[in-house]
Amino acid sequence: MSLPYWQAAALALVALAASARQAVGWLYLFQLDEYLPSRLWPTARRRFETRRRWQLSLLAAGLVLLVAAAAVPQLWRPVPLLAAALLPLPLYRPFATRSALNWTARARRLGALACLIAYLVLFLSFLGGGLGALAVGLVDLLLVGSLSLAARLLAPYEASQRRRFMALAEARLLRSKPLVVGITGSYGKTTTKVLLAQLLDEPGQPCFATPESFNTTLGVCRAINEGLGDEHRTAVVEMGAYRRGEIAEICSFTHPRAAILTAIGLMHLERFGSRRLIAEAKSELLEAIPADGLAVMPSDIAEKDVLLSHLRARLVEVGAPGDRWWLDGAEISGQGTSFQLRGSRGEEIAMQVPLYGRHLLSDLLCALAAAIELGRDPTTLAARAKGLRGAPHRLEVTHNHGITIIDDSYNSNPEGAAEALHLLGALPGLRRVLVTPGFVELGPEQEQRMAELGTMAAAVCSQVILVGPRQSAPVRRGLLEAGYPREQITVVDDLAGAQALLPGLAGSGSVVLFENDLPDQYLERR
Repeated sequence: MSLPYWQAAALALVALAASARQAVGWLYLFQLDEYLPSRLWPTARRRFETRRRWQLSLLAAGLVLLVAAAAVPQLWRPVPLLAAALLPLPLYRPFATRSALNWTARARRLGALACLIAYLVLFLSFLGGGLGALAVGLVDLLLVGSLSLAARLLAPYEASQRRRFMALAEARLLRSKPLVVGITGSYGKTTTKVLLAQLLDEPGQPCFATPESFNTTLGVCRAINEGLGDEHRTAVVEMGAYRRGEIAEICSFTHPRAAILTAIGLMHLERFGSRRLIAEAKSELLEAIPADGLAVMPSDIAEKDVLLSHLRARLVEVGAPGDRWWLDGAEISGQGTSFQLRGSRGEEIAMQVPLYGRHLLSDLLCALAAAIELGRDPTTLAARAKGLRGAPHRLEVTHNHGITIIDDSYNSNPEGAAEALHLLGALPGLRRVLVTPGFVELGPEQEQRMAELGTMAAAVCSQVILVGPRQSAPVRRGLLEAGYPREQITVVDDLAGAQALLPGLAGSGSVVLFENDLPDQYLERR
């Protein structure tokens, strides 16, 4: 049943061209997954599950054409195989994405090698005749496997590029000589970074901060190489971790002298396996701070014993009365939150900030403590605090046509969601509406935590809009188990569907909370 080489080559080329949209879609998701095969495969599994009918249709069509190719005479065999090569065109289902692939040099390298691998597999399959039809029926699996293999083959080259970018960033830091403050934690990193940068920034002594959520090794390298100047006297670097060793790698070229740990929570539990292992990964920042350096963290932080076992620097604990710094008498108003900043040496400073939510105040407290311990005047900080801007989409409160909107959509975790619901109940409103898909990456605790979110929402909300039928199902179960009326729950496919419903559900005088917005890897489309 084998084909001539030229026919197999031509059919493989047609099949690869017909699969181009799938190839770009998978490369886009791989880019979001930091080009890590260990993260791509779970993403692929979710897409296969949500597109099961179409995946089975493609496979079934491939099998039918395989049988047809075996049944017809040799002369006509290329006809059903050509039909098989073209199957990805009519059976394509778009990827549910809101952005587009960034065609970086790395993406082009990886995409080209993956396409070559996929082409070779298709060629060898068509060379065997009907096996080509089967390969096309499994083309999505083939593309994911090709991307994973390409990433592994390119790993030595990418590692050398990584070392080059790290060396460039280290050289720039050594030339500018800023005092580097590293910030990490399960959540609150970006908010703390944004607030601290504003508190440290002074005329003639500007503060550099890594932008947005640039918290991976290459992201930090790029931020420093493109943004750090000789005029910067301080540099605030956000450090994230998808696995052990990443924060240590960032510290190896940034050389931080001060650290802030915001929290040890359940975010990314799916990747690490336990909260203790999360703490071990985050403690790499503490281990990098020299003995004459500074470390700030809440006194009630989880896995404290793990963190302190890696600490050499001076510890500044915050949060509770008797700590070095804590907040007292916090009151929420339409303008934000007012409170007293108190210190263990008798300090008492009145502050008003345009921020809401107790966990944002915890982030602010860490930033204030670090700024004061680094030599900033508390009275000056109090004046500066009145104009602080929080990180976008983190408990950001705005007003639109009489509706109060709480935008907490950047990401979500159980602790932060509880605080967001507390704020939803605290702000004045005739109706309280929650829009959420729930949580992601909480591993074995995810379903239980999402059900608990539903239980908490039942006590606060007059209407709940759930985003993603499969993703949000545990939240719905928690709502119903708490006795929440079914007619007050609406399930939509995506955020656009939720926004279309809001005008009819939340009129003037309402308060609407957007809690979490799914990454593109988790989007559903039926």
